[in-house]
Amino acid sequence: MTVTQEQKGIVLVVMAGLTCGAIVWALSTPITGVREPFDAQSHYYRVAIFVSGILAALPAPRYWWVAVIAIFLGERLYAFAMLPETRPWLLASILINLLVLTWLPAAAGALGTFLVAKAVRRRKQRVS
Repeated sequence: MTVTQEQKGIVLVVMAGLTCGAIVWALSTPITGVREPFDAQSHYYRVAIFVSGILAALPAPRYWWVAVIAIFLGERLYAFAMLPETRPWLLASILINLLVLTWLPAAAGALGTFLVAKAVRRRKQRVS
């Protein structure tokens, strides 16, 4: 069974998204002093999740929406694994975060990556 470039790209986006989502949570305490990043008084969470969207979509910008899902899952997996007090609330936190749109900055960053990559590709086609 051969793996296509497209499949490799999706896998890279998923891995980058899971990693970025976990890193946002892991760095929350050292940077903000708060264990849950969206509870921080600063703009840490919005900025970090936006940058995560950009970075996670870079391997395959076409699949920017996969990056958003992977970041969201990476956050939840980190919270579940590293913050035992969140385990009973895992399902509730997923539903609340979907409704509160905490994923929106990640979507904006990932979509921006896709749009920039598309513009660069078009410009290269015009030049050649």
